[in-house]
Amino acid sequence: DLELEAHTVYGLLGPNGAGKTTLIRLLSFMDAPNSGEILFQGEHTAARAEFRSRTVWVPQSPVMFTGSLLYNVEYPLRIRGVSAKERRGAATALLESLGLAHLAARPAHRLSGGETQRGSIARALAAGPEVILFDEPTANVDFRSRDEIINLIRSLCRERKISVILATHDALLADELCPEQITVFDGKILSRRSVSPDTAMPPHGAPA
Repeated sequence: DLELEAHTVYGLLGPNGAGKTTLIRLLSFMDAPNSGEILFQGEHTAARAEFRSRTVWVPQSPVMFTGSLLYNVEYPLRIRGVSAKERRGAATALLESLGLAHLAARPAHRLSGGETQRGSIARALAAGPEVILFDEPTANVDFRSRDEIINLIRSLCRERKISVILATHDALLADELCPEQITVFDGKILSRRSVSPDTAMPPHGAPA
């Protein structure tokens, strides 16, 4: 059994093969559980497609589409049928708010590891999710990019009121960023604890 609350940053910890990524895929509705049930804000989620638009998974090595960063950020709006003018304006504003406007025209394949990770977060935000899930968000970036990603993830919860769940091997990252930490081992919840990161997070919200 696992109950998660809205407007909180959760850290999933555990060794390789413990089940962190499997849990992330279940919570993002990419996979269905073999048994048991997942509820989202009290709603039964057997029809997973209805809930995929409310959650976004950012994998450890995000795949960027051919084209510019701006094109990538526009993409979630494109598949929803938003007009070219509206989606360009929305994507441009989003990149500006994240300090990425100077990279808008750069081909996605020419972005650094840290730029790719931040760009993938911008693309995720364009989908308008209530929950963003991360798999090792700082694993492939340098020290400076790590700090930028930490600050960006923190702002998702504090300023944008988005719930965050991240899987990581980095205990220091979890202590810095995640007031709620869940240790997974052999496909089971081994332990759960609350911590007090250096930068206080906002109060917990309603059950999610």
